[in-house]
Amino acid sequence: MPIRKYDEETRTLLSNGSASGNAVKIPGGEYALILEGTLGGATMGLQMQSPSGAWVPVESFAGGTVTTHTTPVCITPVKLPACNVKAVVTGGTPSALYAYLQGMG
Repeated sequence: MPIRKYDEETRTLLSNGSASGNAVKIPGGEYALILEGTLGGATMGLQMQSPSGAWVPVESFAGGTVTTHTTPVCITPVKLPACNVKAVVTGGTPSALYAYLQGMG
């Protein structure tokens, strides 16, 4: 039987932002990624830092890259190891963006 890690904290990755957020250290586990805001043609997603220091896109349980082009809210389940993560915003004219990782039990 696999062991599920549970992070009971809500990690804020971006708060009222308009560009990519700063790195946030997480203990790893199963999370709900919550993305909110006005994208204005931008794409918002999640990246994790690999052991080599490279930033790579995170994939969801279904195997697709975790990004959204639509809002106001996108909620996606993700499994993550202990690492640094950040919300990434590219293109468009976004405003009032929020991103959170909420531990799932």
